[in-house]
Amino acid sequence: MRGIWQGVRSMYDVVIIGSGPGGYVGAIYAAQRGARVALVEKAKLGGCCLNRGCIPTKALVRCAEVYRTAGEAARFGTRTESVKLDLGAVMQHKERVVQRLVGGLNMLLRSNGVEVFMGEARIVRPGSVRVSLQDGEEMQLSCRHIIIATGAQPAQPPIPQDALGLCDSSDDALSYPDVPESLLIIGGGVLAVEFACIWEAFGCSIRMIKRSPLILPPIDPEISRRLMTILRRRGMIINTGIYIKDIVEAAGGKKVLADTKEGEEVSFQAQRVLVAMGMRPYFGGLDLDALGVRYNQRGIEVDDRMQTSVPGIWAIGDVVGRYYLAPVASAEAMVAVDNILGEDRRMDYSVVPQCVFSHPEVASVGMTEEQARKAGFEVKVSRFPLGANGKAVAMGETEGLVKLVADAKGKLLGAHMMGAGASELIHEAAVAIKAGMTAEELARIVHAHPTLSETVMEAAHGISGHMIHVAARRR
Repeated sequence: MRGIWQGVRSMYDVVIIGSGPGGYVGAIYAAQRGARVALVEKAKLGGCCLNRGCIPTKALVRCAEVYRTAGEAARFGTRTESVKLDLGAVMQHKERVVQRLVGGLNMLLRSNGVEVFMGEARIVRPGSVRVSLQDGEEMQLSCRHIIIATGAQPAQPPIPQDALGLCDSSDDALSYPDVPESLLIIGGGVLAVEFACIWEAFGCSIRMIKRSPLILPPIDPEISRRLMTILRRRGMIINTGIYIKDIVEAAGGKKVLADTKEGEEVSFQAQRVLVAMGMRPYFGGLDLDALGVRYNQRGIEVDDRMQTSVPGIWAIGDVVGRYYLAPVASAEAMVAVDNILGEDRRMDYSVVPQCVFSHPEVASVGMTEEQARKAGFEVKVSRFPLGANGKAVAMGETEGLVKLVADAKGKLLGAHMMGAGASELIHEAAVAIKAGMTAEELARIVHAHPTLSETVMEAAHGISGHMIHVAARRR
């Protein structure tokens, strides 16, 4: 069949638009379950996560960690003449990591029989996707179902376009050619805090400015305040209650003009200004109005089966706007595929670990103390400091704590952590919450010694007042 099309492909069970951690996981999973799958990617295989987000930032986090540790080697008995940063080698490491994982993804897709089309997709109607390939050809893909997984794009402050042109994006901050003397970061969410910790470790002077009073708004407020104290003690400046008006050129860099929440005019100057305000849904150029797919500023509207308002069209990941998290996108993809293939599965958001790869790390899952009280629970809270954990002391990583939230009967509702290993420890709490365990049941599991995981056990003991390695308070 020919016509205006350069090529026509016969029926697919699923066409997925976007190859990030939602799109590629959905494609592989559907293919493993016997579906014929096409995956369309406009830019780079792996999407933002593999190329410009999760993976390259974590490669830089590791480099910053090694550099920081090398500078402190003497206290662990290792003498070095000097420690020097080779930023070029840092960037090479980051690129090697990205290339390896993208290459691995390519192999996985091929080995599972997923057909990949590199180009821009347009949904002509349910069951038909037109792809303008990167080589100039066009393809028509006929299908039974379409999954939209087009991701997100960076949010921007409400300032003139010329001013935005003076700012760096997160893409820029992944590839600075040298360490800035000073970096002003607009934002205080996960991305902002991670970049602040990376570049501060490399020797940059950091200032963060944001509207709200705390950094990391999804995280338990107590953890947020403690982290702010630690970052400020390290020399970072964090200004809250700041409303940006404009950005202009200044001697040696850029100047940010702003108002405080009290209406006072203020300005901040730095060599570079980085916008890291989080993300907003990216609809990939798709004409959702013409298709009848309901959406709003927060994202495409879907039910808990990931079905949009149009039968046969599904949406997952950042474009849905519920959680801007790669693992959530992957989980939503598998839910959508299962429903497409005849099952009846619902997406459960009750247990979603969230990790911040700051220094120290921060992680959270389930309800915060405040959320639990608002939900009507009689709340019990336990806190165990890392400074009382043998492994943390031996590592020289004593900043932080584990905080558990439970109901009156001790059933676990939430866990919030700051410190070494938090991004790994949080999953013990996640499994416990998902399983409906009480703190006592968690505490009675034998934990290896000495390990950081004992901090979770001790915090669990604390719910019933039986914490062992913290001095009891006198009544």
